Amino acid sequence: MKRIKIYILLGVGLLLALSSCEDFALGDKFLQKPPSNDITIDTIFSTAEMARRVLWNSYDYLPYGYSTDKFFTAMKKGNIEGLTDLNQGYCNDSGELQIYYPGKYTADVENSNQSGTISMNNISKFRFKEFGSWSGIRHAWLFYENVDRVPDMSAEEKSRMKAEAKILVAIFYANMFRHYGGLPLVDHSLRADELNFPARATVQETVDFIVKLLDDAAACPDLPWVLPEGEQDNWYGRVTKASAMGLKVRVLLFAASPLFNDTKPYYPGEASDKYLTWYGDRQDSRWQAVADAALAFFKTMKSQGYYRLVEKGDTQKGTSRAAFRDAYYKRGTTETLIASFRNIRTANQNSLLVQSIRWGGFGPTKECFDMFPMADGTEFSWDNEEQAKNPFANRDPRLYETIYIDGDDFKGKPIQLFQENPADKVNYPKGANFGVYPIDASSINTGLTSFKFGFDRDGGEFKGRVIQWPHLRLAEIYLSYAEALNELGRAKVKDELGMDAFDYVDVVRNRVELGDLDKNMGKEDFRELILRERACEFVWEEVRFFDLIRWKREDIFSKRLHGLKVFKHKTTKEYAFSEFLLPERAWQKEFSPKNYLSAFPSDEINKGYGLVQNPGWE
Repeated sequence: MKRIKIYILLGVGLLLALSSCEDFALGDKFLQKPPSNDITIDTIFSTAEMARRVLWNSYDYLPYGYSTDKFFTAMKKGNIEGLTDLNQGYCNDSGELQIYYPGKYTADVENSNQSGTISMNNISKFRFKEFGSWSGIRHAWLFYENVDRVPDMSAEEKSRMKAEAKILVAIFYANMFRHYGGLPLVDHSLRADELNFPARATVQETVDFIVKLLDDAAACPDLPWVLPEGEQDNWYGRVTKASAMGLKVRVLLFAASPLFNDTKPYYPGEASDKYLTWYGDRQDSRWQAVADAALAFFKTMKSQGYYRLVEKGDTQKGTSRAAFRDAYYKRGTTETLIASFRNIRTANQNSLLVQSIRWGGFGPTKECFDMFPMADGTEFSWDNEEQAKNPFANRDPRLYETIYIDGDDFKGKPIQLFQENPADKVNYPKGANFGVYPIDASSINTGLTSFKFGFDRDGGEFKGRVIQWPHLRLAEIYLSYAEALNELGRAKVKDELGMDAFDYVDVVRNRVELGDLDKNMGKEDFRELILRERACEFVWEEVRFFDLIRWKREDIFSKRLHGLKVFKHKTTKEYAFSEFLLPERAWQKEFSPKNYLSAFPSDEINKGYGLVQNPGWE
């Protein structure tokens, strides 16, 4: 979205004056903000150029999972996967170490300082006010309500951009829905003279609200399925019909899962009694809605073309590993359905994302390492003598893109990710770059270190990039559809396109040449395989955490995690390994299901406009 970023910079002062969102808050404070006397709505929407900037500003608030210097995201120097079995965070300047691991999370943590800024006391995984969602929603509705008055914009462009505005509102709500459940539903740009901020809606009402926004947008005849060829470079990042249809699948999948769709609530309380955190029952029709939405997406994809997984033939290197890298990292691919950006370039190795990786914010666990199968798609096992001798060899290509592997190439030199063996320091010395830049601090703490997103972080192609956040990729739609079919008991039944659930998973696996699945497995085993496939495909893309909470996986949240010490004989080059326990997290001692959803800020609850607290955080 290169051009969009330029426009935002030109118009940011103007927009702040228009919307007064620099101090945006909910409840009383928001309602007391007067409109600007200097620049009016009439001024902004008097020309197409100025009007567009309102919507571009909404784009700038889209969810972004990287740590950045100017936007507090991903628990500052941490990430949401640090709350799962995939990652152990070791960066002191992170939400994991400051709040979650020691068990200090409460509703009060979510309150802002008096200045409205973020401190180390409230760097949680999602902040109801400070994340910018409400500002993005307001700008989108401001545009939607006023664009028709613009004199020098065609009717087709107005129609298209109004559809985009609805999709943006849906993206903000979909992201918050995964953190909170039912939400206050804002369907217009709130005015300063409105007396009340909306009360919290039920889960059903929230899902219906999001889905309607997406359906309305997708039905717009002026919204393209994919960006026209002339827009691919300068307007990359604008949402499309495919964005709307793909996001609908994600929302419905989350809503159909047992967190909300079950015979009892995940935790008792007022919010559960009012159906703000569950539907009140379990219905297979909700899984059917996922399957219907996914099939509609794939049928449209078949008829309209363009979207497909990135394959090795699309890459310069011509490898399946390169295909996977381009899928999550490269801008403008046929796989990205929703991408977001920040106006920040990775100027050098001191950018916050680089430091987050380097200082241990991304510490892969042994459990993460073990999830990836062998290169032929068969299971990896430490009980297999040959595999255990060198677990780095012949593995799923995605492993090498996710975790630094000993012997792999880094800028033309082999990585030496092995440490000194205290029992035999002579024969098992430390590798030349173990625990030394570019290998980050997590290698010291977990024995493993992250590769994904920061693979060339001391210069090269990483330098000077505006890095996209892959908020939604096509691979997720394949796996979500397979999951829905499995839950409906139709995993082996061919759909209208002649494919079954196993085939849809195979599409994702085949991209990295893992081979087809054995279809002789039951519903529960296939469910576990799909969840593991999603884990391997989307490490650090904020998928695993939401998969675990929607399936209420207390068993995974509660288990102790491990690191892996790697030793290498200096003469024979044979490996030796030592598994060790990672530091215990508070919820591993005593897990409470209340952790599945975030708490609303207690000071926002106290304003009395109907924001009922999530159960367990009252």
